[in-house]
Amino acid sequence: MTTLTRFATIRAFRRTLSFGLLWMMLLQAGPALADGVALRDRVPTLTVTGQAKLEKPADQLRMSIGVVTQDEQAAEAVRRNARQMRRIIEALEDAGLTDEEYSTGQYQLTPVYTQRPRDPAPDWAPRIQSYRVVNMLLIRTEKLDEAGKLIDVANEAGANRIENIQFGLADARRHRTEAITQATQNAMDDARVLARASERTLRRIITIELDAESDHTPPRPFEMGRVAMMEAEPTSLVAGDVTIRATVRIVYEVGGR
Repeated sequence: MTTLTRFATIRAFRRTLSFGLLWMMLLQAGPALADGVALRDRVPTLTVTGQAKLEKPADQLRMSIGVVTQDEQAAEAVRRNARQMRRIIEALEDAGLTDEEYSTGQYQLTPVYTQRPRDPAPDWAPRIQSYRVVNMLLIRTEKLDEAGKLIDVANEAGANRIENIQFGLADARRHRTEAITQATQNAMDDARVLARASERTLRRIITIELDAESDHTPPRPFEMGRVAMMEAEPTSLVAGDVTIRATVRIVYEVGGR
């Protein structure tokens, strides 16, 4: 046997061996695949969908209160911002907010450039004309009834940005679990009713799927146009309820009559 022939024989043997190993792996994986999608093609199945919708009273208030200052000198913009923010924090604490209920959510110092003119000169280039400082407090509190008061005292103390007001749930995970449990139970109850009505038996669950987590009540933006009205009329906000949804889909293997 020549060297070339031996080489071809070895390559053919390796291909045969690789194919054999792949075939054995597929045979071993067969039962596992049959437990999923493939099984639904070979046995009678029943598919049910259970849904749950819960309405829970909001128990947490989140919002951002802050100061935006601007000056030709960066240092002066920072100093003015710090003074205003100290007054805001003092006012909020006097209104009953504790230091555990607020934290710095955003702080930015950015240059403000001149705007490009309509007919710029050939050598025109933007230049820094001032500096802007944005300093935002993130507030998380269970004092929902004090929401309007906190906004008013912050505005009176110098806050010129109030946004991202959101009434939500402090323990959203617990309520989500309750919704999932209820949706699953609803799906299983429907499956039992269908099986009994069609004189079938529920043998086992083939697959069970949960929807992506549903959003809660979206943030309620604060209209800055209302700031000018605060001196004449106190701010009033109503928390309301938060909706939690869950959807569960179950596929059963069913037996004959």
